[in-house]
Amino acid sequence: MPEPRRRSSQARPGPMLEAALDYCSRGWPVLPCEPRGKRPVGALVPNGLKDASNSLDVVAGWLKAEPEANIGLVTGIAFDVIDIDGDDGMTSINQAAPWYGEPWDGGPTDNSTIDGPTSQTGRGWHVLIAPTGLGNRAGVLKHVDWRGRGGYIVAPPSLHANGHRYEWFPGWGPDDQEVRTAPSWLLAILRKPATFALPGALRPRPDEGSYGRAALEQEVGRVAIAPIGERNHSLNRAAFSIGQLIAGRAISDATGAVQALLNIGRAVGLGDGEVVATVKSGIEAGSRQPRRAPRSLAS
Repeated sequence: MPEPRRRSSQARPGPMLEAALDYCSRGWPVLPCEPRGKRPVGALVPNGLKDASNSLDVVAGWLKAEPEANIGLVTGIAFDVIDIDGDDGMTSINQAAPWYGEPWDGGPTDNSTIDGPTSQTGRGWHVLIAPTGLGNRAGVLKHVDWRGRGGYIVAPPSLHANGHRYEWFPGWGPDDQEVRTAPSWLLAILRKPATFALPGALRPRPDEGSYGRAALEQEVGRVAIAPIGERNHSLNRAAFSIGQLIAGRAISDATGAVQALLNIGRAVGLGDGEVVATVKSGIEAGSRQPRRAPRSLAS
């Protein structure tokens, strides 16, 4: 009976490892993500993005420990990314570009308007853009998100949960296209601070005293000193408290109070989309439980 064949220890690395090592050689920090998923593999990178690496040895060790891991690439360093969610996202882009007076010149698909390395995701496209220094932002346009400082994407040849492979468009991979600066119309959108409209019941009212102003300063201060990992929770609690006071007429300048919360959220490093969603959720929840200033402190 013939002896079973033994696997050679010098076997050629698989496509996932090859791709990860190629990204490392470009100086792009890599992050191992769950197989067919987007979350970092906690056992390998317990500190998430902070553990991302472009060390060939480190990344090779991760992929050998978890051969089916997807590949994450940290954004905001070598590139940012515009994340287009299918045809709906592309429609939003094509409608927005002429409005800002700078139509695009075509790209990897008939209706594309972005130049630069472009990959197909499970349901849309990622286009690499030169770093802007801006943070993550959901809903830059309808069905279009932005991944910047403090973010990451899943990269080819990772496997999407729907079974589709992430892949670079032929002729539009990082070997074929350079990472270019975002068009001015897109930068104009990105640099416009995200916000949300207050419900009519929470619009400015006559001032009832200094209690609300002092409470706002206190809540903003708490967010400012919150440790990493607790900043989003701290911001949500602050927004809930301020929402209570706005609804209870203890704060007159509701718009200013909301803007103060948005500003401190961004200042401590939370992504723009995350900040807006967190403050909006907290304000709305707090407004359902109005809280007035104590009578002795109302003036």
